[in-house]
Amino acid sequence: MSQNHPKRRSDVSARVVVDETVVLDLGAAQIHQLNTTASFIWNRCDGRCTVGEIADQLAESFDIDRETARQAVQETLRRFDELGLLDSARD
Repeated sequence: MSQNHPKRRSDVSARVVVDETVVLDLGAAQIHQLNTTASFIWNRCDGRCTVGEIADQLAESFDIDRETARQAVQETLRRFDELGLLDSARD
């Protein structure tokens, strides 16, 4: 995942259900259910936060070490990218 400032695609819909986010991608005819951690990361994919900032926020909010948070963010963003849920890179 090479995006420095990950950004959600503007044409997908997302709704919070309990503590999870449900993402509807009409273009791909897919629905994705995000767990709490993925929802946290998804909500910060606004094109303004850097990957490092998201990892720092995750580490602080979930009381985990920075390296674990960085790995979780990178893996989650890689998966979002594979699913086509992110806009093209903006560095």
